[in-house]
Amino acid sequence: MNIGQRGKLLRKIVTQVRSHEYPYEKRPEKKVNWSNYDLAQINELADMLDLIRELVDAADVRINAQKPPEARGRGRPPTNAADIAKILIAQSYFGISNRVAEGMLRVFWRNLGIKSVFSYKTIERGYDREAVNEILDEVLRLSNIPIQNLEKAFSIDGTGTPTRMKQNYALDRERQNRERKGEDDIEAADDSFPEGQHDYVYSVSVVGVKYKLFASFQNTNDHSLGEQGFFPNALAETKACHPKMELMTGDANFAFREACTLVEQAGAVPRFFPKRNLTFKSHGSYAWVRMLLEFSNEPDNWLSEYYQREASETVNSMVKMEHPNPLRKRLDDRRLTEDYLRCVDHNIRRLCYLMYLIDLKVDTRAMIAET
Repeated sequence: MNIGQRGKLLRKIVTQVRSHEYPYEKRPEKKVNWSNYDLAQINELADMLDLIRELVDAADVRINAQKPPEARGRGRPPTNAADIAKILIAQSYFGISNRVAEGMLRVFWRNLGIKSVFSYKTIERGYDREAVNEILDEVLRLSNIPIQNLEKAFSIDGTGTPTRMKQNYALDRERQNRERKGEDDIEAADDSFPEGQHDYVYSVSVVGVKYKLFASFQNTNDHSLGEQGFFPNALAETKACHPKMELMTGDANFAFREACTLVEQAGAVPRFFPKRNLTFKSHGSYAWVRMLLEFSNEPDNWLSEYYQREASETVNSMVKMEHPNPLRKRLDDRRLTEDYLRCVDHNIRRLCYLMYLIDLKVDTRAMIAET
């Protein structure tokens, strides 16, 4: 079979998949230990507060160990950034406003290891404080350490967090695709984020297929940007958290040659579903050709690996169920932090469940020792 015939065959398979006509083999159902799941639910609140305290403290130690001591300036010293980070994560977990968070602080400050009680205005200013965002970034990295050698496959996808109650990102994305391609073909013409009456906070994230934790999370307020532009940084962050990654999967928005090349250079296998007008022309990316050849040779195996990308949609749905309300903040920088906090909260919440479901050990002392 020559390249022309392979291309024709592959375009036929892609059309069958998109038309829901491809003959799939049924996937076996996963078993869940419901007794352990019940224990995780019972202990969720206590474990959540403990993990927030331990992970933020570990992040703070790691960051300060890499910085020279700062000279004391004039005036009252700022509130400890780690304390603010703890209350922001807890606020995101409970889904409450700044004023209610101040009341919650008076109840849980000992559980969170916070040194002093502060006002809701301090909480509010924490959303655009650089030192707080630095700690949140480190907490996200630390939350991946317990599964570092266990998670090998990853899925990348883009989504949007609403700022109004009546917004629905999936519907706006479908509307955008139809407007650009016509009703008969809703495959996206480009990868830019959909624009509606009210913009979303747009994000591109990478999640582990098996344990459903965020390995990378990047967001923006600019709908004119596209998902592809976030790919190199998202891949680099994932590789830094999981050096032994073996697979990266994503939808047609990420099916471009540079992405395949970058994934292979990172030591992983690309699985990005191609568009109907695919060609085997390499244009300098032999990783692209290899991916398509593997698809045409063993379509069932290729699709079984590709469809692990459902992990991204699963995690996005989980986050929206955990946080059903739209973003509260009105300033752009604070919206980005509020959206990012939902990602951090999700990772910590997942660790609380994995401690019971797979007997996962979260050793923050070892994390500090690696500094």
